[in-house]
Amino acid sequence: MKKFKPLLVLSFCLVFFGGIAQETNYVVVKLFEPINAAGEIIISYGKDKSERIAVEKLDSDHHENNMNKLVDVFNRMNKKGFVLVSSAASAQGNPASILHVDTFVFSRKD
Repeated sequence: MKKFKPLLVLSFCLVFFGGIAQETNYVVVKLFEPINAAGEIIISYGKDKSERIAVEKLDSDHHENNMNKLVDVFNRMNKKGFVLVSSAASAQGNPASILHVDTFVFSRKD
């Protein structure tokens, strides 16, 4: 057993610290902008890690704040070494209840 103890400790360290060193390779950012209610930006990192940022409703007099918040997210992704690899946009509903959804996929090579 004494011979296996150092190997066991070494194996544990490699698995534990190797898991910490692994970084997310993709991040998905979605901007939800309803026309008549507050929306949000959701940033998903995977492994149940995400964050939410509140944004103005689409027909607000201050909806440019939404673009500024989105640019802040883009700049943060850039600082973390991510680049934009894909984007898509959609809208659904009638004129009184339109919901715009923009999706951005960022990638980073480790």
